[in-house]
Amino acid sequence: MSTYTPLLGQDAGDTTPYGDYQRSFVDTWKSGYLQARVATRRFMNSRTQHWLILVLIILDVAGILSDIFIALITCEIGVENDEWVRPTRNALTIFSLSLSCVFLVELFLSVFAEGFGYFKSWFHSLDAFVIVVGFAIDLFENNTAEEIASLIVILRLWRFVQIVDEFSVEASEQTGDLRKRIQELETRNAALEAQLAQL
Repeated sequence: MSTYTPLLGQDAGDTTPYGDYQRSFVDTWKSGYLQARVATRRFMNSRTQHWLILVLIILDVAGILSDIFIALITCEIGVENDEWVRPTRNALTIFSLSLSCVFLVELFLSVFAEGFGYFKSWFHSLDAFVIVVGFAIDLFENNTAEEIASLIVILRLWRFVQIVDEFSVEASEQTGDLRKRIQELETRNAALEAQLAQL
């Protein structure tokens, strides 16, 4: 009689309570993972998420433009060393970096929801590039050239265009659904009118 105890994962026919618990844990984890992906996908494709990202992009572009204007105007009139300039510009830089972090989290959630198939679309690949480059520029910029900030503005405006395009696609899909529904209702109406005419 052997007292051999198989190592974890060696015996697929393990019927001990520990083996059942292990299988139950893995099944529960897989189920939770799949549910989380479905819920994340639903949110990432929702109108609420699109509006939220659109508002954040507008705020980000406004913050970057404000920083550029403050830098240009204070330099032009010679007050760049006033006590309010540096804290204001630092606050705007931190604000922009915070929004870049939010956009990066949005990218990670999109990849989590869709898998690496998310990058099959050139549109999504370019969007991911914009997010990562914008984050890197925000992270490594230390009051350097304003051209870098203007590059961020251009990249953020690209994201703005992308979100607006998604809204137009969604609107056209809804219009198609409404046309189909109208056609079904007209067909039913004609059938009901024909039945009433026979009475």
